[in-house]
Amino acid sequence: MADETTPITPSLRSGANESGVNNAGSAASQIPTPIQLPPSFFSSTLKLENGNYVLSKGQILAAIVVGGYEDFIYGTTKPPSMFLDSMSQIMNPEYRVWQRTDKSVMSFLFSSLTSEPLSQVVCCTSSYEVWESLRQRFESNSTTRVINLRIQMQQAKKEGKTMQEYLNMVKMFADQLAAIGEAVRYKDYLWYLLEGLPAEYDPIVTAIYSRPDEPTIEEVHNLLLNFDIRLEKRQVVESILPQPPYTCPAPAYPLTPSTISANTAYT
Repeated sequence: MADETTPITPSLRSGANESGVNNAGSAASQIPTPIQLPPSFFSSTLKLENGNYVLSKGQILAAIVVGGYEDFIYGTTKPPSMFLDSMSQIMNPEYRVWQRTDKSVMSFLFSSLTSEPLSQVVCCTSSYEVWESLRQRFESNSTTRVINLRIQMQQAKKEGKTMQEYLNMVKMFADQLAAIGEAVRYKDYLWYLLEGLPAEYDPIVTAIYSRPDEPTIEEVHNLLLNFDIRLEKRQVVESILPQPPYTCPAPAYPLTPSTISANTAYT
């Protein structure tokens, strides 16, 4: 049996007597403290919603793995028995540690969701159920979901958005399709992206289509962002430059006394 200086695992401080069964008093006094999650574990800045599942999943999963709690969301850590034995109904200290740790992970998952997805998982009883429910919902590759995402991507337009917002929106649809096993081909992605731009972007669109090589998506994004900056600068300059004075157009026929009389006769 470990002495007082022996490191104790976070799951259980042994309090068993020689027969291996604790009495009620010793079990109550030796309930271990559950694992304490650091405050940074709850510092998720991006909340999961319908449009950012891939990005939010990466952030949430990274925090859970860093904390060492991925076994809880994957279901590989099974709960121990609730009671030490079925006769005495004494609560198992190991179970309390597991339960409190699992609820801590659940709390983190809940805090990482917006209200709409949260309403779908609030009745789950474990972090594994929460994670699995989210995965099934957002990674379902039903035909209807695939078609809807492709239609939304094809109909995406820059109108009313900054260039960065537009690029993020198109990439979001591509990421969601990739997450359900329906990755968008390079040429399709390029076509969706460029065809959603208004007419003033035709010069850069033509230049990209005319390139003999195939620029990466990141290169295309940078080209569009740089062109957008130049376009905005030109529009600002044109808005502050003085407009040329209005000049009356020359008459289509020479002005003579006779033509003046003829034209003013009807006024």
